[in-house]
Amino acid sequence: MTLSYKIALAADCIAILVAIYFLYTDYARSSSSSNGLLNLVTMAFAAWVGLSFYLYHHGHPKIAAIMAWIPAVPLLGYGVMILLFVVFKPDMR
Repeated sequence: MTLSYKIALAADCIAILVAIYFLYTDYARSSSSSNGLLNLVTMAFAAWVGLSFYLYHHGHPKIAAIMAWIPAVPLLGYGVMILLFVVFKPDMR
C-alpha cells in the first residue's frame, strides 16, 4: 500500500469511528432524537471505504486511491482547522 492511500484510508476510518461514537453515545443516553439518517450515512460511508479497500486489493489501486481521497480531503481540512484552534487558542470576543 502506498503512503498516500494509507493516509486517506486512515482519515476515512477515523471519521467512521467518530460517527459510531456519536451514535453509541446518543443511544446510551436514550436521547429522544432519531439518528436514522446518521446510521444510513455511516453505513454508506463504511461501504464506500470497503469498496475502496476491495478495489485496491483486486488490481485497481488508482481508482481506489481516488475513492479514498474524495472524502478524506474535507475531513483532513476540518482536522487541520480544529488543530489550529487548539494550538493558537484564538480569543473569540
